[in-house]
Formats: sequence, C-alpha cells, structure tokens
Amino acid sequence: MTIIELIESSMRGGAAALCMALVLQLLARRPITAAAAFGSLFLAGAAVYSVVALPIVREAMGLYVIPFKMLGMLSPAFFWLFIEALHDDNYKWRWYKAVPLILIGTLYLICIPFPPIAIYAKTLQLIIVTLLMGWTIKRVRCCYRDDLVASRRHFGRAMRVLVPLIGVAIIGIEILETIEIQHAVARITVASAILGVGIILVISVLTLRQSLLPLSISAQNLTLNTEELSAADRIDLGRLRDLMEEGAYLHSGLSIGQLAAQMNIPEHRLRKLINNGLGYRNFAAFINDHRIADAKKRLAEPSFAREQITSLAFDLGYTSLAPFNRAFRERTGQSPTEFREQSLTQTA
Repeated sequence: MTIIELIESSMRGGAAALCMALVLQLLARRPITAAAAFGSLFLAGAAVYSVVALPIVREAMGLYVIPFKMLGMLSPAFFWLFIEALHDDNYKWRWYKAVPLILIGTLYLICIPFPPIAIYAKTLQLIIVTLLMGWTIKRVRCCYRDDLVASRRHFGRAMRVLVPLIGVAIIGIEILETIEIQHAVARITVASAILGVGIILVISVLTLRQSLLPLSISAQNLTLNTEELSAADRIDLGRLRDLMEEGAYLHSGLSIGQLAAQMNIPEHRLRKLINNGLGYRNFAAFINDHRIADAKKRLAEPSFAREQITSLAFDLGYTSLAPFNRAFRERTGQSPTEFREQSLTQTA
C-alpha cells in the first residue's frame, strides 16, 4: 500500500467511524422519530460511501458490495428527508418523497448491466443530488424564519451555515466520483471532503437536543401553559388573542416581525409567548390554525354556499389555492369542497 492509499484509507475510515458513532447516538434516543431514522440512514449511507470506494474493499466484497454501494448512493436523499422531518413537527410520509430514492437507486443499478451508459446515469444522478441539496438549503432558511422554539432556532443558526457546507461538499464529492479522476491529488481531495463532512456532522448532531427531534404532535393536542407565564406575558397573550380575533391573520404574507410590530413588543418575546403560552412550535402553523378555523365557519355557512374556494383562500390571506388546500386537508382530512358539502348537507 502506497502513502497516498494509506492517507486516503485513513481519512475515509475516520469519516466512516464518526458517522457510525453518530448513528448510535441518534438511535439511542427514544422514541425513534422520523428525523432520527432518516438521519441514521443518511449517516450509515455516508459511512458506507466513505469506504466502498476503496479498491481493497471492493475487491474483498465482490458482488456483495452492490447493496452497500446502493445505500451510499442514497445518502444525499436521506439527508434531504432528515432535514424535512427535522423541521416538521407533524411530519408524515408521502409516497412522492420516495421518488428521489427510486430515481437514484435505478440510475445506479442500470449501470451494472449497461456500463457504457454509466456516465449519463451518473450525470443525471448528480443533477438530482444538486436539486435536493438546493431544496434542503432553502428549506433550512425558510424554517428558521418561522421557528418558535428557542433551542431549535439556536440549532437553526448553525444549520444555516452547516447545511450549505454539507451540500457543497456532497456535490463536490459527487462530481469528482462521477468523472472518476484517479490522480493522487483528486483522491486525497475526495477523501478530505468526506472526512470534512464527517466532522461537520459531528458538530451538527452534537448540538441537537430532544426538542430538535420532536415527537409528532397535532395542533388540536396543544395545551396552554399560561400558569408558567408572568403577569406581563399574560397581558400580552390577551392582546395577541384580541389581534387574532380582529383578523390580523388575514393579512397576506404576515410575518412574526410584522405581528410583533403591531403589538409593539420585541420579536423574540412574541416567539416565546406563542411557544410557551400557546404551545406552538412554528409561526406558520399558528397562523394557519386561525385561517382554517375561519374557513370552516364560512364553508359551513349557507349564505356562503356559492362562494368560490379560490376567493375564500385569498380572503384568508393565502397567495394561492394550493397552500390553502394543503393546510385545510392537514387539519380536517378533507378538501374544502368536501367539507362544505358535508356541512351543508347536515344543516339542510
């Protein structure tokens, strides 16, 4: 074994060891949440990805390397799912979330019997991974804006830096692996990037708290914690309720900063008030609950029986019909049209 091979093997092995140590830490939490499960799959895939590229490993494993290599190739998609679940307190698995996994897996498997198309398959895979990383970076930035949990916002600040770094590193590794540069400098660069991602992941996961891997909750199960609030906070909470009853939530694009300005209190205090006093972990969920409650009243009112659903969505502050339909179905299990038909039938 040459010096280059020794350095490369050490770096990749070190990265794999770090990732597997983090898998054990995540799986030690009970109950195991969707975020912990996807995070563990991502880390396990990253560990496998680190070592299966080594010639000595591939030769020793033979055809048995295929499922392990598959897990490694899927790790960027698991990272995307991890970030999605981490920032969604009511995370639910949907069939379409498996599409990136299926595409990446198919592109890998098709190269085995048809080696000549490998470069095209790897290029498509690189495009998919780049899109996933771009979406992940956008997701982290958007969720940070609406998050109400103090500890998760502290973690979010770190993630706004770490996720782009991880994303860039993954894309860089994919590019170098795709073009299969065997030069010593390129091999050390790839190994260094893999080790760097492992170190970044250690920093990320070690900053996690239980609140960052939340249990699935529903808005209907939220409980008030007014007993733990100060007298001043209870007064502000009453003012907040008054603003909501007056229809503050109807303003399109309402941000927590704008709402804090209306109440003439600091934004961080309003975040704490909604989180500790009302039990919400996300500002968008808080606003959506008020909007959907209003929508249910109007849809059940015979005098609004012929009101267009699109018009109702705009009146409630939504900028398009899709987010309104999604928020409504999440809270009622029905579309607005189905809810209206059922409600008006009962009152007829």
